[in-house]
Amino acid sequence: MHANSSSRMVGLAALIVLALPTAGWASSPLDSLFPPTTRGFLAVRNVQELREHFEKTQIGQLLKDPALQPFVEDLRHQIQERLSGTREQLGITAEDVAEVATGEVAVGVIHREGEEKANLAAIVTITGERQKAQDLLNRVAEDIRKRGGSAEKTTIHGNEVQAITLPKRADGTTGGTVFYCLQEDLLIAANDQAAIESILTLQKERGSSLSEVKSFHAIMARCRKDLPDGEEPQVRWFIDPFGYAEAIRATIPPERRKQRRLQLERLKAAGFSVFQGIGGFVSFSTEDFELVHRTFVYAPPPREKSAKMFDFPNGEIFEVPKFIPRDLATIGMGYCNLLTGFDNIGPVFDQVIGEGEEGVWDEVLAGLKDDPQGPQIDLRNELFAHFGEKVAMFTAYRLPITTTSERILIAIEVKDEQAAAKGIAKVFANDKHFRKREHNGKVIWERKPPEARTVPRIELGGVPGLAQPEPSDSEETEPLFPNTSITVYEGYLLIASHFDYLTEILDLQSERETIARNPDFVEVMETIEKLGGKEACWRGFSLTDEEYRPTYELIRQGKMPESETMLGRILNTIFAPPEKGALRKQRIDGSKLPDYEVVRRHLGPAGVFAVTENDGWFIKGFTLPKK
Repeated sequence: MHANSSSRMVGLAALIVLALPTAGWASSPLDSLFPPTTRGFLAVRNVQELREHFEKTQIGQLLKDPALQPFVEDLRHQIQERLSGTREQLGITAEDVAEVATGEVAVGVIHREGEEKANLAAIVTITGERQKAQDLLNRVAEDIRKRGGSAEKTTIHGNEVQAITLPKRADGTTGGTVFYCLQEDLLIAANDQAAIESILTLQKERGSSLSEVKSFHAIMARCRKDLPDGEEPQVRWFIDPFGYAEAIRATIPPERRKQRRLQLERLKAAGFSVFQGIGGFVSFSTEDFELVHRTFVYAPPPREKSAKMFDFPNGEIFEVPKFIPRDLATIGMGYCNLLTGFDNIGPVFDQVIGEGEEGVWDEVLAGLKDDPQGPQIDLRNELFAHFGEKVAMFTAYRLPITTTSERILIAIEVKDEQAAAKGIAKVFANDKHFRKREHNGKVIWERKPPEARTVPRIELGGVPGLAQPEPSDSEETEPLFPNTSITVYEGYLLIASHFDYLTEILDLQSERETIARNPDFVEVMETIEKLGGKEACWRGFSLTDEEYRPTYELIRQGKMPESETMLGRILNTIFAPPEKGALRKQRIDGSKLPDYEVVRRHLGPAGVFAVTENDGWFIKGFTLPKK
């Protein structure tokens, strides 16, 4: 599958989902028409209902706010420009699709194991609009012929199929072929003949399909179990992690495909193939929430090798550590058996870092313990053995908003403060990148600031489909937190993104200043318990009006590519230009955005919780209306 071919189908899917003005109901869920080799799947049950529910949300109302209209119109214009090539490539426009679509819409990525090519397919319900759909395809065929392409009719399993060969691109390469078919109340499109054949076969014979794939069925069943009686999800989605990664591997440059496949095989060898699927439901303006999402990570036992690292016991005690401030944007708290994680990291370390050579992790541990030039620490028994199960993470930001405003702190429970502090000291005492500092009698280990500052990016090596420049042998990877500061305090190991933020936390005096007294936090925690999260492995809270502010302001300033926020680093990693040190260009014009006060009144608090279950993890999140 060429990248251009993929973009054509994604463009078609976007047009279908975003442009529908009316909707009905499909006679049966469309997942039954996608083959079992479908690796990624997205379905909207009733597009009109989805639109109506979204418009009822406060975000939906925000998009109608007169103060935001200049930006909304500009964004719409930019989207239309980016989709302008769709007509040249597909011969179809959003208005064309809007004329014929009346019901459920589904898009799927199809890939057969061992094949280099992956395909995309879309199915749209057109009940009552078959003639309009036929007229549309006729117009598309005629337009393609005028522009130098061709359109031929063929027969597949007794069905008439329109095979449209798109005109050559400006660089002289072939435009590829898209297949369209009208079958009963459906419009079917695919960028591969075999893909459309498999759909037509299922439509007629109802054989083995995605709906019968064990991971897909388990995920849909678990999420449906949580639905209130009579409720139906507005959106369903599913990803087969390794299958999808193999599918999108075909979109990266050929010279890097072998490397990506090797990375996937190494993760499988480390035991991660136990993660067989992730997916769930999303609905807007329902159950008294702005948004509700249900997700299930399907990873049934037995878990072997490094898959045992994912040990998240459920608990009921989610008391906020007293050093966590009131002035924050997000907070997550939960349970994690870090010692179990440490004891099982070897296989994945050997596969990924050691490139498949066994015993590399053991050699690293031995070097840390015995090398005269090293810290001479037994990392397991002198540090990790002193960790408890409770962990927390929270984010905040500094005003005024700049590219370096974000602040992050991770807290890990320790059972013995003195022993943990001693272990930390042994790790960093001789590390040339760290220096020892003190604040009010507390020892803090701070990472020394780099001599030449660059915009940091997160290293995503091994994540399929995220193309990025390969670092040279002499190039050091930028650390996740370039200004990391570490100390032990009040029964926790604290890891802060900045020294000044850590000292602020250490200086917090009054319990009334902590997030535990925030009314929104209290409401979200109570809601989590009502929704089934009383006993969970994780709880999360977000003041969305605070969480989104840095991103909004940086977009408004046109400085998002320079951002050192977590989101900014991820975007820089994914969309970075190939030139070393070059910044990506911001694609959204934020100059027409209104003052953030216009926006924040539409953003209510949000919560999420996760529960460890026998076959994986159930995750449920929600957003409350702004009061």
